[in-house]
Parts: sequence; structure tokens; C-alpha cells
Amino acid sequence: MNGRNQILLLRFAAPVVSVLLALAAGALFMLVAGYNPWQVYATLLTFSLGRADSIGSILFYATPLLFAGLAVAVALKSGILNIGVEGQYLIGAFCGAWVGFSLHGLPGWLHLPLAVAAAMAGSMLWALLPAYLKLYRGVHEVISTILLNYVAFSLLHWLVAEVFMDRNQQIPAGLGSPLIRTPLFDAAVAAPKLHGLLRLFGLDVPDYIAVNLFLPLGILLAVGCWFLFRHTPLGYEIAATGQGPLAARNVGIAVNRVQLKTFLLSGAIGGLVGLSHLFGYYDSFDLDFPRNFGFSGIAVALLANNHPLGVIPSALLFGLLQRGGEGIQAFLTVPMELVVVLQGIMILCVALTMRWLDRLLLRRERGTGA
Repeated sequence: MNGRNQILLLRFAAPVVSVLLALAAGALFMLVAGYNPWQVYATLLTFSLGRADSIGSILFYATPLLFAGLAVAVALKSGILNIGVEGQYLIGAFCGAWVGFSLHGLPGWLHLPLAVAAAMAGSMLWALLPAYLKLYRGVHEVISTILLNYVAFSLLHWLVAEVFMDRNQQIPAGLGSPLIRTPLFDAAVAAPKLHGLLRLFGLDVPDYIAVNLFLPLGILLAVGCWFLFRHTPLGYEIAATGQGPLAARNVGIAVNRVQLKTFLLSGAIGGLVGLSHLFGYYDSFDLDFPRNFGFSGIAVALLANNHPLGVIPSALLFGLLQRGGEGIQAFLTVPMELVVVLQGIMILCVALTMRWLDRLLLRRERGTGA
């Protein structure tokens, strides 16, 4: 095996080794906590992969993580750590929801794309401020994006609870106060479900599991991002900027322009994070809309080593852990926090393994001229 093939093999093996190390470390933690790790892992796998409803749930859980991982990975390719995907996708989801409940009478083939475009535009505009602060005012993006996450939370609370709250809703029986939510979406904006397609593959997923059109869209987007980085001049400029901004400037690359484009692209992808839940499961936007997808996307991108195609199995793995955690909680009375600890251990193992891999690859690439 030549040096270049060895390097490719090492890059492929690193995430696998990271997961195995995390499982081993997680097993030690479970032993200390008084649980049988073999029983926990066996229940996690059988519950996650042995039932059609579990496989559907994994696909549903993985969909927002796929977009979140891509948003983080795209930014990291140019050396930008976009911690603000959390706030960006919530702003984007609200913008998409606004189109969903404010427009009526449009056909689905037009209404849903308009809502998606609004979500991407809103999220991208929310990413514009930290991009400007970093590139033209020298404010580190980690600080600005973290702070803007809290601004986004407060802004959404005001918009939903005060400005756009549906005050004409019918209060369900037994509920003494109206729900803090927007008006209901127009029926045409609902995302098409994938149940018929899954049945062609032998998976009879129950109708209440909302696997929808955004899953294949996320996979296509991952392939598109891979093509961008692999086969386009912009992708070359992004990679060169991420690996060495000073060297990129010396060869004539406008680093600020490239990072601005990458930041905005990351923000636009972030706008897609919550839409599989928003238009596939919910009928309005409320204050209980799911959160933390943006933060989980950081772990998904790190496990994938920022490779767009690697984000797909990485998101599926985190979806499996989420669904498996529900199984071990139900059948073994193991707390869900154990899965959160396992995810944290996995992130640490990935960070350590990737650090070691970078040093090893640097020595090998110098030796082979790759």
C-alpha cells in the first residue's frame, strides 16, 4: 500500500477508532455507575435496529442533525467556528413559520419552497452580523455567535408571546389558558412524508413518525457540499483559507471574501435545521419548539471530521443514540443522562483521536509529498 492510500485509510479509520474508544470508555463509566455495559449496549442496538418504528425515529432524529452538522462543517472548512447555528436555525424556523401561517391559498409545490427560502434567508441574515464583526471588526466569532444565540432566544420569545401569538385559538378542554404559539400553518405547507418510499424497502414505519422530504434533501445537500469542496474553485479557496489564511492571501485569495461567503452559506444551511420538525410534525411555532440541534451539530461535524459525506453516518449515529437512549430508559430504567454522558465521551475521544491523526498525517504527508 502506497503512502497516499495509507493516508486515506487513516482518515477513514479515525472516526471508527474514535467511536470504539468512546464505547470502551462508556463501558467503564457504566461499570463504575453500577450498570452492565453489555446489557445496555445490547438493549440499545436491539431496540434501535430491531423495530420499524425505531428505524423511522432514527431517521427523523437524524434529519435536523444532518443539516446542523453540515452548517458547522462548512464553516469549519474555512477556519470559522460557527457556534451560532443554534440561534440561526431558530430564527430561520420562525421566518419559515411566518410564511407558513401568513400565506393562504397557495399550492403546496409553491408554498413549501417559499417557506424554506424564507427560513434560509432569515438564518443567513442572522449569521451576517457575526460574520461582519469577525471579518471587519476583529470580534471572534465564538464570542459573537454565543451571545447572539441568547439574543435569538429572547427575540423569539417576544415575537411568539407578544407580536404573533394566536389570540383567537380555541382552548382545548381542561386547559385554562391559550397556548403560546403562532397561528396554525396553512395545510399546503406540510412536508410530504416518506412512508410510502420506506415501505418499498420493507420498512412499515407508523404514520405518527414524521419522516419527511427533508431527509433526502439533507443527503442531496451533503453530496452538493462535497462536490463544492472537491470540484469547484470556490471549494479550493475555502480549503486553502481554512488550512492557512496567511498562505492563502500570499497566493492571491481574498480571505475575507471567502470566509464571508462560507459564513453566509453556513447560516443558510442552518436555516434548514428545524424545518423537518416544523413542517413535518408541528402545525404552528410555539415556545416549546425543539432546541439544542445547533449545539449537537458541532459534535456531528467533529465526528465526521468536517467531511460533508461523513456527516450523514455521523448524524445517523447520534439519531441511533437518541432512540436507543429511550429504549434503555424504558426497559432497563437507565437514566437518559447516561446517553448524554456517552455522547460527551465520544466527542472527547474524537477530539483526541483527530489531534493524534493530524500530527501523524502531517509527518506522513511530508514523507510522501502528498
